[in-house]
Parts: sequence; structure tokens; C-alpha cells
Amino acid sequence: PEYHWGNYVIFDQPPQRGDLKKWTQIFDQEFNYYKEPHHYTFTWDRERNEKGEYKEFLDAHFSFDSGVVLSTDKLNSPTFPNDSLQIKKILSDKEWNDVVDLQVLCADPKFFNDEYKKFKQEQMKQYRKMASSGLGNWYGAYLNNVLVGDLGIFHDNENARYQNVETHPEYRRQGICGTLVYKSGAIAFEESGIKNLVMEADPDYHAARIYESVGFQPKETNYALSWWKGKK
Repeated sequence: PEYHWGNYVIFDQPPQRGDLKKWTQIFDQEFNYYKEPHHYTFTWDRERNEKGEYKEFLDAHFSFDSGVVLSTDKLNSPTFPNDSLQIKKILSDKEWNDVVDLQVLCADPKFFNDEYKKFKQEQMKQYRKMASSGLGNWYGAYLNNVLVGDLGIFHDNENARYQNVETHPEYRRQGICGTLVYKSGAIAFEESGIKNLVMEADPDYHAARIYESVGFQPKETNYALSWWKGKK
């Protein structure tokens, strides 16, 4: 709830002129435990990629974002593998703490504030509980015993989704992301009995191309509007 994507409303149609007031009122009614506006996040689910009319949201300092959903039922070896990496499941307290530190280090500056590390700590506690319950795992990529990349894969029946894929800023462009995505996904296929892997990425960011290089194919595009307290 304290994250700007912690609670959000999904509509069955894209925004139209005049929806700003209506949508924020619906959010306030659904999440009435906020004493004052903490964040607003809206997305919409349509078969076609419809952006709608959202200028009034931008005028109210909302951000408009898009994400491409990719999936695969078979992974390909990365084009540029990093054979020096050790890929392993995150298990110990120290390993989980290192994951928190790396996630905070990789945070988008527009989201970062004094509460962000606390949020990440709580988020990772939840993922750790999910891992302990057999719903998936968190994976780390280690180079000379240094955590240089991490991600989660959690499943619901036959489908599994990647979570929070990150690479240490000082170790990028070394084949770490592609190798980690490939090897962790291979473990998930083998151990969890899943049939499909799913992830979401910025369509204009190079990570989407990395995912496609190991077998992922774009399936749909999601759009969202968001505002949060302290947003610059």
C-alpha cells in the first residue's frame, strides 16, 4: 500500500476526456484508508492497444507509461552468455539483504525517496515467504562472489512471471542479464512444472531486446497512468 504501484484500479476501457475526476474518486472510495492522497495508479485492459485521451492526467502531473508483455514456452541460449557467472537461489539472510541493497541501488531515480529501502525490505520479505511456500524462487548472479544481478520467478499453476530483473550498474553490458534470465528460467521450467514464462518490460528499453534474444516474444502492450506523493 505504501508503494505507488501498491494499489491500483483496472478499468475496462482507456481514459476519456473528463475521466480524471471520476477515476480519482473511484480510487479514493476503494482505498479509503489513506488519510490524504498517497498515490493514484490506473491501468486498463483492452484487446487492442488503446491509449485513450489522457492529456488532463498529464496536466495534473501524472506519468503515462507503457509496458510490453512477453512470454515463451521455450528458452534459447543467450547470444552473448557470461560463462563466469554463478547463478543460484537466494536463501540466507545475508543473500536476501544483498538483494535489497542491489534493488535499491538500481532504483529509478524518479521513484527513489527516503522510504524506498523500507519498501524494498518489506517487498522482499513477501517474496521470501512466497519462496518458502513453494511458489517460486529468487535468483542471484554472482561474479567473483559479488552479487551483480538478481530476479524473481514465481508461478501460479502453469504460468510463471519474472519479477524485478536488475543488473548492477557497474557490471552492465557483460551478458549478465541474458544469462541470468536464461539460466533461472531453465531451472523454473525443470523444477516447477510450468509451461510458460512471462515478463513485462519497457518497449523502448534495451532489456526487451535482451529478453527476445533468449526466446521471449511480445504479446501485448499495457498502459498506465500514475501519480504519487512527492513525485517530481
